[in-house]
Amino acid sequence: MPQKYTKTIMDTTFLPSDQPTMHRQEFFRLVGISIGAIVLKRCMIGCSDQVNGTPPPTPSQKVDFTLKLDDRANDNLKIKGGYVISNGVIVAQTKDGQYVAVSANCTHQNTQLVYKSVENQFYCPLHLSRFATNGDVIAGPAVVPLTQYIVEPNLTAGTIRIHN
Repeated sequence: MPQKYTKTIMDTTFLPSDQPTMHRQEFFRLVGISIGAIVLKRCMIGCSDQVNGTPPPTPSQKVDFTLKLDDRANDNLKIKGGYVISNGVIVAQTKDGQYVAVSANCTHQNTQLVYKSVENQFYCPLHLSRFATNGDVIAGPAVVPLTQYIVEPNLTAGTIRIHN
């Protein structure tokens, strides 16, 4: 004897609630504010981070040090486009083979810079400020230029002197 199947449809009813409902626009507005607060907090925390813990030199502070190219820590300076950070100064060899040195931290909110050899610029990875090899601001939010230092390479001795 064949079995008989029955189909039951359940009716869902919502009970009235004494809790007020939130309109869709209000919900998205609150979500947007929350995301904005999270991003702003990350921005505030990240801008003050320093990788090496060395405070950047102030423009009036005396800077005078020598990097030895045979030191393993300075190997990047042997190649075009390479850079190192030492004593709060970023020293780079441009794609043209010239050595340049500027203050190592962004003037916007003190984030440590990197050198992008393809663009021949110093770059802030946090807020995307860009600086020319002489320290001038190319793109903000930074508005104050970097401090430029005098670079005296002595390739015969295998040293690079940085001073102001």
